[in-house]
Amino acid sequence: MLEFQFVLSSVIDKRAEMVYTGNARHYRKRHELRRDRLMEQAIDLISLGCSLVRSYPFEKAMDQFDHLGDGLFAVGVTSVTIAYGFVARDRRMKQAGFVALLAALVAGLLANLFKIIFQMPRPIPRRGSYGFPSGHTSIAFALAGVLGQAFPTAAPFLYLLALLAGVARLYYRSHFVIDVIGGGLLGTGSGLLIARRLLVTSGIERKRPRTRWGWVLPIAIGVQAFVFFTAYERTLEIHRRPIALPVGDPSTRTVIAFGTPEARTLLLEGWSRDETWEGTFPMVWAEGLESKLRIPSLPPSDHRVRLRVQPFVGHGGPACQVMEVALNGIPAARLLVEKGWQEYEMEISKHLIRPGSNEIRFRFAYAESPGTYGPSKDGRVLSVAFASLEAIVDERKGPVKPGGFAAR
Repeated sequence: MLEFQFVLSSVIDKRAEMVYTGNARHYRKRHELRRDRLMEQAIDLISLGCSLVRSYPFEKAMDQFDHLGDGLFAVGVTSVTIAYGFVARDRRMKQAGFVALLAALVAGLLANLFKIIFQMPRPIPRRGSYGFPSGHTSIAFALAGVLGQAFPTAAPFLYLLALLAGVARLYYRSHFVIDVIGGGLLGTGSGLLIARRLLVTSGIERKRPRTRWGWVLPIAIGVQAFVFFTAYERTLEIHRRPIALPVGDPSTRTVIAFGTPEARTLLLEGWSRDETWEGTFPMVWAEGLESKLRIPSLPPSDHRVRLRVQPFVGHGGPACQVMEVALNGIPAARLLVEKGWQEYEMEISKHLIRPGSNEIRFRFAYAESPGTYGPSKDGRVLSVAFASLEAIVDERKGPVKPGGFAAR
């Protein structure tokens, strides 16, 4: 009797575990579908914004706004303000110039101090240069804080210029969104604190005109810039390869080194000649809006595919290159590709893999000729440069245990 109860209990526990496991798998699948939908929406939003960001007028405007937070610009603006105050015998103008110069100096020094303390990287790393907080944005908002207190009617316009200086730093991928927000808070705080300490005690009359509607434009631009560049940064990180990711067993990997004779036999269409990147490693440019290659036989398992690529970018702003990847004609992933050589990773389901060789198709958001941005003998229409592709059996996924997590 006890033996029968034990067997019955084991059967019931096993069935309960199977049901629980099935629910966990169902939950995981729904979670992945929800994540994929959000990512698709983010890329659609980015593609929409990139139609403006990649335009020639926008680039020229950002080139001018990028100087608004420069130290030399701050010295120039405050010097002109001080000089005008002396010539016109305008005490208010003269003191506003001196206080603004002091606030810009303090904000710049504090920004550099915090950079050394936090040592947070930039989107595109630079040796010995850190990102948080943005020094340009700190100086621009410090100027706006002081001059906005001295001339309240012009405050919305002054803060708009400071905001555009921050947007320019995001546009050139010199800073993350958090860097610019930190710089804006630091600069505004420094400017207002110094202005209230010095301007008020100097007998400057502080009026409060009705400028409520003047803040609509700065707020609208700020919100749109925050949404776009935050989505841009988060989407990049979804597929960017983690720094310390293990490579796994070499026997479970299929590697294609572009620019080598072995890889050339696998390239089908849409590829340029084999090259060497600045004399360091072999690579191949994808030409046009679509390229295809053949991959040797893969095991019938889930895979992680790593790509080392770099988009062609002729302007100074974000790359805005979206790469759609399909395996055997079935969409597998959409990648947002950043400036410089980066490594990206995507998951390929075993259901997309067929026996024998498989075909990967890449479609690109745009392709341009180097001659578009200046004199060049290179008449090719380039999209993305490829250095390597690795297809790795995904050993991280195992049977799902009760609790909804894959066994690791």
